[in-house]
Amino acid sequence: MNWREIPKIDAHVHIIPDEVHAANPDSDDEFSFATAAGYRRLMDQFNIQKAVVMPFNDPWLMSMDFTIDAVHQNMLSICEKDCRFHCFADVDTRNTAESICAQIQKTFAHTKFCGIKLHPNNSGMNIDDAYNDIIAEYAVKHDRVIAVHSYPSSAREQDRDEYCSPERIGRWMDRHFGLKVIVCHLGGFQWKDAVKLNAFFDISSILPDFVDRYGIKKTNTILREFGTERLLFATDWPFSRSVEPAKIMERYFDILDQMDFSEEEMHRISHLNAEALFMF
Repeated sequence: MNWREIPKIDAHVHIIPDEVHAANPDSDDEFSFATAAGYRRLMDQFNIQKAVVMPFNDPWLMSMDFTIDAVHQNMLSICEKDCRFHCFADVDTRNTAESICAQIQKTFAHTKFCGIKLHPNNSGMNIDDAYNDIIAEYAVKHDRVIAVHSYPSSAREQDRDEYCSPERIGRWMDRHFGLKVIVCHLGGFQWKDAVKLNAFFDISSILPDFVDRYGIKKTNTILREFGTERLLFATDWPFSRSVEPAKIMERYFDILDQMDFSEEEMHRISHLNAEALFMF
């Protein structure tokens, strides 16, 4: 079986609500590709059975009311129009952490919400700041998974003090026993720190960048260091630092088809790990 045909859950995609697209008709960057219709075509073409829509911790990207409630309503609407979509709750640090936890609690009345997303770079807040401790405590109490953006910027590629560095994630996790975390993008090029964490890891965005830097063989070795039981298929569509939106899926499948994963391991990465984590 190859990666185009195997059943998949894409654990990290971005869909911009229709109202935001309508308000920005001249957009010609990656955001213009981030439509539900565009991603549905890929699901039909490549046997992607479910996809998890991730917010940005930036309400201006996900609503025209610019409020956390409007963001959540827009995300729920995306999911209700196509049962294959699920989503993560957003965080808006203009609000207190306590009020955000109350907003998050409201989202989980809807089964389409299956986790919480923290994006330290967009919020301008270190992942191990006290604000995020309150959200972590909520997640532990209610047994919810948190996905954390972790791809330090090019200028701070190896800076362990960067907002979202794996080292900071580790310090934060150490304070919250039982916290379930997805480290997005494998921690970027600080993956040697990330691999030590007791977490799940999505391969979104970073996979083509690893191959460009390390080659297929080394990238294969890196993924095996994380362990197939901890990896989640994910693309970050339509965003990539090295691949244009229309070519992301084909690039991922071309890379993964060159890996040495057994069919059992492929199923684990492509959908079984996500099904168990998200309780689909």
